[in-house]
Amino acid sequence: MTTAIPVDYPICLRLEGRRVLLVGGGAVAEGRALALLEAGARLQLVAPTVTQTLAKLAGEGRLDWVPRTYEDGDTRGHTLVLTATDDASVNQRIVTEARARGLWVNTADEPELCDFTLPSVERRGPITVAVSTAGQAPALARHLRRVLAAHIAPHHVLLARLSGWLRRQLPRGPRRQLLLKRLAEGDLGVLLARGEQARAFARLRTELKHWKSSGEPT
Repeated sequence: MTTAIPVDYPICLRLEGRRVLLVGGGAVAEGRALALLEAGARLQLVAPTVTQTLAKLAGEGRLDWVPRTYEDGDTRGHTLVLTATDDASVNQRIVTEARARGLWVNTADEPELCDFTLPSVERRGPITVAVSTAGQAPALARHLRRVLAAHIAPHHVLLARLSGWLRRQLPRGPRRQLLLKRLAEGDLGVLLARGEQARAFARLRTELKHWKSSGEPT
């Protein structure tokens, strides 16, 4: 009988300024460290040896490297815990301690020891494409992520940034929602896709003028 795989609840975490513990210093740990630093996490790395890139990041002060093996109590004070070691007993100790403290933990290549999984991620400006297979098929997730990300064009990035600016400028409500939908799905996107930015922004100015004067988008 096939065992049902639990369905993950997808979220995007805001880690800016939050303390995150990463145990391990190899290539897998390096990839995770780079992603965590990109997200603005305050990263503490525990490992007796690390890759050249991780050592360089530590030397630049971008992460705090503790050059030793994991010790009980290392999870204290952190928001999130990730482990990327080849020692199953160490991984289990980390998971047990993290969960006892109410912390979410991820263990590389051991889905059963994960409270969350890490999707395969590609970014284009503010747009993030993330594909998850619930830890079952990472290679497939990477392949699908590349396929999907290939459909994100430069005008999509511009639309996302423009939408963010409008959300900050205009009051909330159904009128703003309708305008942003027209921006994403209507003529403005088509014009930007064609590279006709002057016409697109002229159209947007007209939209905003009518939006403010008549109370309804054109």
